[in-house]
Amino acid sequence: MKRALSGQLPLLGAIKKVMDEVMQPPSFDAGSDAGGRLAREGEALAALKKIALFTAGVASQRFMTALQDQQEVMADLADIITQVYAVESALLRAHKLAEAGRGSAEAAGAMTGLLADQSMGLAEQAGRRVLAACAEGDLLRTQLAILRRLARFTPTDVVALSRTVARHAIQLERYPV
Repeated sequence: MKRALSGQLPLLGAIKKVMDEVMQPPSFDAGSDAGGRLAREGEALAALKKIALFTAGVASQRFMTALQDQQEVMADLADIITQVYAVESALLRAHKLAEAGRGSAEAAGAMTGLLADQSMGLAEQAGRRVLAACAEGDLLRTQLAILRRLARFTPTDVVALSRTVARHAIQLERYPV
């Protein structure tokens, strides 16, 4: 955040882009049904990135250069960014395994789906804490509504995904990698 505020990192431009996007009227499009392999997880990743940028933008507007002194807010922002990194890493690995035709591609896809579901919940929860630390009243309610819109994500059948991972683990007699 220090580098972004000093202009060394192009984060502020990305935050402004997300802030402009969230000020637009909501789209009632249910998302793309075209799908493809891991499309839902890709949508989750895009949403996680927007949540990270939105909450970082709100926090940086509220605290400016004193943001570095807000340990709890910084910890929650770090938690959100960690979820972005984890889902992006898992998604790239799952795509790589699928393109290589590896037998573990199905398990990797299932694990990525499980991670995406869990990460969305964790990021939304951390985002609510950041927003609550930055605003109150009507402004907080508006920001929470924006967060809910950004976190709009249709959960998947985590039981079926867990069973897929378990089936592969039993076949391999170890955790699928």
